[in-house]
Amino acid sequence: MKNRGSILLTLLVTGFLSLLLFISAPVQTGDLKFRDILFQIRGPIDLDHSDILIVEMSQQADREIPYKYPWPTYVYAKLIENLNKAGARAIVFDVMFDQNDMYDQANDSLFAEAAAEAGNVLFIGGFRRTDTRGSDAFVVESISPVFPLEGLMEASPLQVGFVEMQRDSDGFIRSYPLQFNHQGESYYSLALQTLPLVKGESVTFVNRGDQFLAGGAQIPKNAENRMLINYYGGYRSFDYISLERIVDDADFETTTEQRAFEVNEFDHPEYGLLHQGILEDRVVLIGATMPELQDFHQVPFPDAFNDRSMAGVEVHAHALQTILDQNFLRETGFTLNLILVSVAFLTTFLVTIWLVGWGALFATLLLIASWSILIVLLFLTQNLYLPILPVLLAIGLAYTGSTLQSVLYEMREKRKIKSMFSSYVSPELVERMVEDDIPYKLGGSEEELTVLFSDIENFTPFSEGMKPDELVGMMNRYLDHMSAIINDHQGTLDKYIGDAVMAFYGAPVPSEEHAANACRTVIACGSEWDEADTDRLPVRTRFGVNTGTMLVGNVGSERRFNYTVMGDQVNVGARCESACKALGVYAIVSEETESRVRDLDEFLFRYLGYVKLKGRQKPLGLYQLLGYKAGASAEVVELAERFGKGVEHYQSGEFEAAEEIFRDLLQYESTHLEAAKSVNPSSIYIAECLKLKSESLDPEWDGTIRVV
Repeated sequence: MKNRGSILLTLLVTGFLSLLLFISAPVQTGDLKFRDILFQIRGPIDLDHSDILIVEMSQQADREIPYKYPWPTYVYAKLIENLNKAGARAIVFDVMFDQNDMYDQANDSLFAEAAAEAGNVLFIGGFRRTDTRGSDAFVVESISPVFPLEGLMEASPLQVGFVEMQRDSDGFIRSYPLQFNHQGESYYSLALQTLPLVKGESVTFVNRGDQFLAGGAQIPKNAENRMLINYYGGYRSFDYISLERIVDDADFETTTEQRAFEVNEFDHPEYGLLHQGILEDRVVLIGATMPELQDFHQVPFPDAFNDRSMAGVEVHAHALQTILDQNFLRETGFTLNLILVSVAFLTTFLVTIWLVGWGALFATLLLIASWSILIVLLFLTQNLYLPILPVLLAIGLAYTGSTLQSVLYEMREKRKIKSMFSSYVSPELVERMVEDDIPYKLGGSEEELTVLFSDIENFTPFSEGMKPDELVGMMNRYLDHMSAIINDHQGTLDKYIGDAVMAFYGAPVPSEEHAANACRTVIACGSEWDEADTDRLPVRTRFGVNTGTMLVGNVGSERRFNYTVMGDQVNVGARCESACKALGVYAIVSEETESRVRDLDEFLFRYLGYVKLKGRQKPLGLYQLLGYKAGASAEVVELAERFGKGVEHYQSGEFEAAEEIFRDLLQYESTHLEAAKSVNPSSIYIAECLKLKSESLDPEWDGTIRVV
């Protein structure tokens, strides 16, 4: 009985959550995004049968028409005249002509006369929204229709087609308004008002129930009384012609013709559009594609470049083609969607209660796959949208609910382990321990790893002037900053030693790029950390990195142990950090580390030569890490290479040549090569060259320097 009560409670809670998600705005918006994927699965629809042609007011047209936009309206008069010469069936302007010509108002008369003579021209209207403050201090939005100039209204026998792009919650245009009602008047959309021109007959509009009747077409409407646009493809799916090509006849002079030679792209007897037949019997939509006119909108179908922007005139074209082909999209209503979500939830819950573990997961995945296939099939064959994301979420919640008890138990156990070890080891290690990939016992193994040491420059004098609470606060922020970057680059934080940090790479999670990740950590941390809430100088950090074979594992006592690394190569990493101070630089890696990342060609190093480190008999080749090669200037790359040449001269005993190079580089140490002014690699090598030139060279001299 107790188990049944728990199951019932889980069913009610997860069912209620499923209902909340179903009606929530983010899920509804997400469902629209899933619908968009169906367009990509279906792909574009062939438009060879389409009579629609888009004449674009393009940037090319703006360059060729010898006037600043907005162009004189006689240009549009010429456009109408030439389109009709070429046999266009309909001419539809997606341009609002509600202002007089700014060049000469006589042009408006020419425009109106051309439209009246053609008899197949449709203009657009719209709505203007203005905010007014009432007497009660509330802002009131007033809406008023906007029409073309009176002369244009009288010139066209057709009703004005209204344009009012209405976006979904995510800003995309997926549906098309058919009718606008304002103060008892009905206004119809551009696509509907184009139908009489296309069909060559009177078309009546009837708005009833869930359908809109227009010229024999039964247009299904969605809950917002809009038609779903069946996009045939992405931007430029229809045929496009730039406007200047049509107006460029023998009587119109383009910018090119003014400056160079006559072209006449419209009526040239050999290549003119007039003689090619591509304008004959076409339904021509004229609109802007110039970005500065801001008539681009987000649509669900991406173009060839995966861009979802589309010119507004083409949105109208897709809506018109949907109506002409009667290729309508339909969607299920709210009630049916709720039933589908509920059935999917209950079915999944009952199945996964009966099947547990992998069986429940497999059944859930099978239900998700089955629903997804059904959605795709119905869209491809019936143009029908079923709810996608709400149903998938309901299935997921049902599965989650049916396994909630065992999941909560497992989570409690994992939390115990994480709370015990998260203060000592990296998050990756904790996860591995939780999954029993690493045993809870002493001991370890030898692995090739990379170790990193860091230390704050001049920390003692820096901290002496701070109050204890200020120092603790600053160090907490600094160490948090360092630790986050180490973890982001797959490093394991070993320990804090005062202001120093020790980390290693390649364990517990093996990585082929452990040396590269350590170098990336150094670059990401940077030598300088700006403590913005103090007036003190920025904190500067030194880094030492070494790669080699180390012992890694749990070290300590049976009561308490630490996951760490040990060995001679760990000591070398610490010596590399110490060498930073002596050499006056902020990031040194060993030759082993440099050799591991050399083939990546990712990092820029400066070869510092062979250095005898404190406590070690054998000299070690050291490199200064300057940053990424991709971000380095050519000058810095050249300086690093020249320094390397100087080191080669030094190691060959050519002290004069070496000294000359180092003296020339001395001025760039602090400005270009991330080194200190007073003590830096160039100054150290200069001193060594002077010393060796003034005394006889020891036969056992091996080209090394001793700085630590």
